[in-house]
Amino acid sequence: MRLILDANALIYLIKTGLSQEFISLTEDDLIIDKSVYDEVVEKGMENKYPDAYNAKDFLEKNQIPIIPIDIKSDLNKFRDPGETSCYILAKKEGICISSDIRANRKFKNLNVAFMELDTFFYNQLLKNRIDKKRFMSILNELKGVNGTSANRISIFLELISNEGEKNE
Repeated sequence: MRLILDANALIYLIKTGLSQEFISLTEDDLIIDKSVYDEVVEKGMENKYPDAYNAKDFLEKNQIPIIPIDIKSDLNKFRDPGETSCYILAKKEGICISSDIRANRKFKNLNVAFMELDTFFYNQLLKNRIDKKRFMSILNELKGVNGTSANRISIFLELISNEGEKNE
């Protein structure tokens, strides 16, 4: 199974400094589409966003494949090329990692596998690949860049509490 990063997930990973931890926890192939690369790196560098340079370094250092996808036929379903390419790649074989609520609603309606970034880290907690303290720290880092919400954090706290009760 491939994980496909949407632009917002890539930006949140870079802004929080979680990108290397994410890649070390990833058990599947990780890819992005050329549209996501253009949105995050090319346009970001044009606008002199420091995160764009960090994203470029991260992608190069970890040799993340950048896949060109023809998005014309599905572009009308989504807001931007990055979401469209994530949809097309996930539809073929993979899971789109996106924290865009609107895009995820569309992915769900179109029966395409997706996962929010905070859920990825929650799954790592469930697999005992990170501990509860680290998970809470990650949630706070994501919240600081709008990569998750207080509401989602409260849901995770409830899930953790319920999980703890099961294990007692």
